[in-house]
Amino acid sequence: MSTKVDITAIMTAHTEGVLAGPSIISFEQAIETARAEALIVEGVIVLDRPDVATLQQFTSLEAQYQIIVTDEGDPGLARNAGVRAAQGNFVAFLDGDDLWSRNWLVEAHRVGVASPDRLVVHPEIDVIFGEIRAMWWQVDSRNPDFDVDLLRFANHWDAMSFGARSIYLSHPFVENDLEQGFGHEDWHWNCVTLAAGIDHCPALGTAHFKRRRKGSQLSLCEAVDAVPWMTPVASYDWLKTCKTDVGPAR
Repeated sequence: MSTKVDITAIMTAHTEGVLAGPSIISFEQAIETARAEALIVEGVIVLDRPDVATLQQFTSLEAQYQIIVTDEGDPGLARNAGVRAAQGNFVAFLDGDDLWSRNWLVEAHRVGVASPDRLVVHPEIDVIFGEIRAMWWQVDSRNPDFDVDLLRFANHWDAMSFGARSIYLSHPFVENDLEQGFGHEDWHWNCVTLAAGIDHCPALGTAHFKRRRKGSQLSLCEAVDAVPWMTPVASYDWLKTCKTDVGPAR
């Protein structure tokens, strides 16, 4: 009889090279913390078009984790590959040059398990470091003061989320098309899932530490002034219905 897997921790890496080293440590520390709380956690590493320097960072991990090499060339499609390979009831994402707070998987699971089919969990705060230094608190779509209309103009939640694997299978990330001016796959995904009735909320006391560097997907999107694809959130009729039916937020 197979053992149920509570969480699949998915790390996606591309050409981070030695920057992946601290991220691997963070990945393993969060997994160890969750296992100490009696959660069954597996690790899946997706290497998407990795260069030699990045491959070298992961060669010693083949015995501990499932490692997949893909040729997607896209962050969202790399995450989709990790979701397909996952065995956990829940999945969580980490980019290959970012860091989790050690308690992230434990606290995200504590929040997400209460409503697994209708909730995506985010860290309470994103700490941006590298080329840009900033802090970004992530909001709760269930809060009466939440205004879904603002999603038409700015993204509220980072892609490094936690949720039921079934949500990510039903709503896979879309490939960025920067040549046509479409991008911000996380912003698009947040709009799609919110429109499907899936709420987004923070796990209090948790953080992601996100590196901002040249060549990142966000930098590439901003360089071409990319916009997300059309979703129901962009429709004034849908927004009016949301606010009328359930108050200010939804």
